[in-house]
Amino acid sequence: MDCDNDPNPYFIHGSSIGLILLHGFTSTPQSVAYVGRQIHAATGATVSVPLLAGHGETPEALALTSYHDWLGSAKKELDRIRAECDLIVIAGLSLGGTIALNLSIRFPDLVDRVISINGSTGLYRPDQVVGLFNPGVDGFHRGIGSDIKHPTRRETCYDKIPLATMRERFVLTCATGIILPELKQPILVFQSREDHVVAPENGARIVRDVGSSDVRLQWLDQSYHVATLDNDRDQIVQQCSDFITELFSSPTG
Repeated sequence: MDCDNDPNPYFIHGSSIGLILLHGFTSTPQSVAYVGRQIHAATGATVSVPLLAGHGETPEALALTSYHDWLGSAKKELDRIRAECDLIVIAGLSLGGTIALNLSIRFPDLVDRVISINGSTGLYRPDQVVGLFNPGVDGFHRGIGSDIKHPTRRETCYDKIPLATMRERFVLTCATGIILPELKQPILVFQSREDHVVAPENGARIVRDVGSSDVRLQWLDQSYHVATLDNDRDQIVQQCSDFITELFSSPTG
C-alpha cells in the first residue's frame, strides 16, 4: 500500500525530540501520514501517528466511544513518547488539533510545543449545532470528511457520523475553547482561509485567547479543511519542521 494512503497508525524512531501527530474526527492516520513522514525526514524527530478510539473501523464502532476515549487514546501515546523522548511537540488536524490543545493545557509538564492545524475551539455555524441536543435524536449524520481543494487527493474517513458522537465533539471543542488562556507553551497555528468544516474564526480565536507569549499564525490560502492532504501540505511540513528544529537550539522549548 502507498504509505500516504495507509490508514494505519505508525511510529518512526528518531531523535530525543518527539512529535505526536493526531488525525481528525471520523478520519484515520492517512490524513496526516504525508506530513508526519516528511517532518521526520526533515528533522530526524521521533514521530508517532496514533489511531484515536473508534476510528479506522466503522461508524458503529465510533458510536460506542466518547470524548473521554479520544482524549485517552492521545494521552496514552503522550505518556509512551514522553518516556522515550526528552522534548515533546503535540500536533493535530481538526479534532486532533483540539485534542492537542486540550492535552497541552491539562498536562503542561508533558508538552513543550503545540501545533494546531484547523483545530476547532467550539465556534460553529448555527446549522452545525441545531438539533444536536433534541431528546430522542439518534442515528447518523452524513460524513464531513475529504474537504480538500486538490482535485485528486482524498481522505480516508467515515461516510456517516453517529449523532451521539457529534454531541461529544461539541462538548470537547467548546470546553477546550474556554480553557485556551491556560495554554502557555509556544504554539504554531495553521488555519485555512476557506474551510467548510471548521470556521476560520477558530484559528484567530486560538491566537487571541491562548496565554502563551510565543504565538504564530499561518493562514493557508490554497487548502480547505484537510490541509495536510491539500495544496499547502509542503508549506505545513516546512513550517512545522522549522518550529520543531528550534528545540535543538532551545532545549527549554
